Amino acid sequence: MTCSLGRRLAVALLVWVTALPGTAAAVPAGGDAGASDAVPASDAEVLRDLERIARPLRTTGSTGPTDDLRPFGEAVGDAVVVGIGEAAHGSREFVTVRHRMLRYLVEEKGFRSFVLEANWSAGARLDAYLRTGCGDPARIMAEEFQDAHLLLHSREYLDMLRWMRAYNVDHPDDPLRFAGDDIGYAGPELYDRVVDHVRRSHPDLLATVTELYRGLRPAVPMGEWMRTAVTTPLEERRERAERTGRVLGLLRPREPAGADADHALAAQHARAVDQVARLYAFDLADPEVVPQVMVYRDTVMAENTLWWHRHTGHRVVLGGHDSHIYTLTSTPSLPLAQGTVLRQRLGDGYVAVAASFDRGAVHATEEGLQNPVDADVRRFDVEPAAPEFVEHTLERVSHRDWYADLRDAPPAARAWLDGARPKREIGTDYPPGEDRVSLSRSADLVVHLHAIGPSTRLDRPAPDGTSPEREDCADPVSAVRQAAHPLRTVAPDGPLDDLRPLSDVVGDARLVGIGQAAHGGRDFLALQHRMFRYLAEEEGFRLFVLEAPWSAGLRLDDHVRTGRGDPARIMAEEFHNAYLFMRTPEVLELVRWMRAYNVEHPGDPLRFAGNDSSWAGPGLYDRVTGYVRRAHPDLLPAVTELYRGLRPTLPAGEHMLAAVEEPLAARREKAGRTGRVVELLRARSFAGRTVAAGTAHAEAVRNAEIVHQVARQNAFDYDDPADGRAGLGYRDEVMTDNTLWWLRHTGRRAVLAAHNGHVYLAGFDPDYPVIQGGLLRRTLGDGYRAVGPAFGRGAFLATDPGVSDPEDADVRVFRSGPVAAGSVEETLEAVDGRDFFLDLRTAPPAARAFFEVPRPKREIGTHWPRDPDEVSLLRAADALVYLHETGASRLLPGV
Repeated sequence: MTCSLGRRLAVALLVWVTALPGTAAAVPAGGDAGASDAVPASDAEVLRDLERIARPLRTTGSTGPTDDLRPFGEAVGDAVVVGIGEAAHGSREFVTVRHRMLRYLVEEKGFRSFVLEANWSAGARLDAYLRTGCGDPARIMAEEFQDAHLLLHSREYLDMLRWMRAYNVDHPDDPLRFAGDDIGYAGPELYDRVVDHVRRSHPDLLATVTELYRGLRPAVPMGEWMRTAVTTPLEERRERAERTGRVLGLLRPREPAGADADHALAAQHARAVDQVARLYAFDLADPEVVPQVMVYRDTVMAENTLWWHRHTGHRVVLGGHDSHIYTLTSTPSLPLAQGTVLRQRLGDGYVAVAASFDRGAVHATEEGLQNPVDADVRRFDVEPAAPEFVEHTLERVSHRDWYADLRDAPPAARAWLDGARPKREIGTDYPPGEDRVSLSRSADLVVHLHAIGPSTRLDRPAPDGTSPEREDCADPVSAVRQAAHPLRTVAPDGPLDDLRPLSDVVGDARLVGIGQAAHGGRDFLALQHRMFRYLAEEEGFRLFVLEAPWSAGLRLDDHVRTGRGDPARIMAEEFHNAYLFMRTPEVLELVRWMRAYNVEHPGDPLRFAGNDSSWAGPGLYDRVTGYVRRAHPDLLPAVTELYRGLRPTLPAGEHMLAAVEEPLAARREKAGRTGRVVELLRARSFAGRTVAAGTAHAEAVRNAEIVHQVARQNAFDYDDPADGRAGLGYRDEVMTDNTLWWLRHTGRRAVLAAHNGHVYLAGFDPDYPVIQGGLLRRTLGDGYRAVGPAFGRGAFLATDPGVSDPEDADVRVFRSGPVAAGSVEETLEAVDGRDFFLDLRTAPPAARAFFEVPRPKREIGTHWPRDPDEVSLLRAADALVYLHETGASRLLPGV
């Protein structure tokens, strides 16, 4: 964990595999003091100069005003990573001073992340606590801070974590984050997070990844696992590293074209698992290998810190031992320091703060002790520094506790600071080794404390012990309650600040599917509008794709772009049969809002599309033939003949009913004719023509393809159960294809609004062999995100069971009745009876475990009543929206 790791080979558990290529060459401890012809400065001159730059610390505690730290903030400047060291791991004051500096940097300088010299898995668990409040940080620390990290298991670190959590409660939209950068142990949660991501996003890799990880996921407490790991035969350890590396190799090529935070985090978890495996693949019994291990460990710690900075975009406080924070190594056993790598990568964007003290006491173990346990830790008294030590001179400054920007040191102090001198660097064992430090070459600032005391150790519960907070976290209701983001309203107008956490769900996704738990629910339609409004105004989304006929989408898009036509009239003509549940005031209000937005933003308009395949209005045929007449007049007679008798002449509802009542042979003959038109147009390539001409051709081909999709949809034999299921699968396949076409055609980010049964990533109805959301995830990876709503009680529009081609007169208001025992809704309703949304990807473990199991859930389409479906929400959606109560929509007049 510190420079003492180089002396204690077995505790090189905490270091990593082979030296990374391209790392800096090792340098002598403390650097080269350098030759100088100058006369050495006197002690009085050095002290005079140090007094000039020293700034007093009001307190070494973590609380109270921070105005004495303003010069510290000025010294930090625009740095993006500030490493704040400690000269003894088992000290109380170095942790509390760093905590206070973290407070200042958070409150005054906009820092938002803390990265600790702790294992990546520990950081992941503590970060989840900070974000959600679920879990007991003391329990997490007890489980994760063992072996060479056991001195982190202290009251001072627990207090810092609880302050960070309190800050997040007060600032839910701008939370603090936590990460570990070290690599001695990968807890079972890391394996679970990688496998879960693969299951959801890359199911074709699941069997391979599961097999590669078989037997690697820790099944015993951390300390026991680490003691066993170093005694495992070397060849077996190397075989494990080969397997973890293969998992990482499988995930890397699956990275989406654009940035994707979810995939990036899963890949980083896999990388951390691999880092740990490669650590133990070193021959730790070979003394000549130890320097390579140390170089690799610090290089990887730096890489993990930099990854976290890039991933979050945060300014970061880095906490660790001086020997890792320094920009120049202080000991031969650590040839390359983490701080050296950070300075190489970030330049002045990395600021290093060294720690120093004169006397006091620390917690540590006996020198050379391997794999320490709590019983090995005791108090050691530290005498005042000897005259030749750096600390002896620093102690002579008049302030009891102080800090200074070494870059501002006047000449006498600068010359003294440049020299390499002995300095105490106490790690996990005592007494410390012989470190020599050139302070001005190793750090930018120094904090010197007159005296330090030992850290306050925490009790460590038995491995099978349970704390009250742990029990609470195991309850899915409590877990959901702590992680849920409240929704102020579903009404589309008004402030949208309660939707800001939605941005974390969306990330860099190109397409976000927002479902409905009941087609005829007013609040689900309003929610889709409100979320689209937020994504349009805050995240740059510009396309709305509705589960509605393509021809309806084109007509409404024309209105949204130009103002032509009456949207109510268009909806009255187009939304019939199963689509009549979209002919509502909520959808009309959405269209009118989109038009108003475009009037105000003519250079960056919103677009509207339909993606369904059950109706092709007469205008669609006219668009195809109109294009052929203009661009390919030689094809006009053939296309006109092929389309003869197909263009609808009846209202949409009547036409759709008549179409499926025709003999199967007639329906298939029509599909053959529409397919011929597509073939004729596809053969007319526009290679080399203008972009505008190419776009017009692409649109015409697509319109012809939609006409064919509708004819092909009607050509399935729905009296044959197998062919009927194939027809349902075909519908979701073409809806997927149509949605993707709009994404490519517009190049804009889009919202897909449809029933949950078409938005979900995994189906729940055996009659639907494929589902649109699953196909979209397969194509776009995490570039597609699914939001699945649920509700507790309320009213909605539907028809009686068995109504296959509904008319307006068939639709009435139904009430849901009570939630089913054991259902998803039963648990969600217990969360305070309020509206909220929940990021399922980052939900607490108890919530994720609950939602992973298929449970009854209402998925109401056009008919009611119907039995609940068995839904695994964790596999079906990325986020959940829960509405306590919903109201029924109403139908607008049809034509």
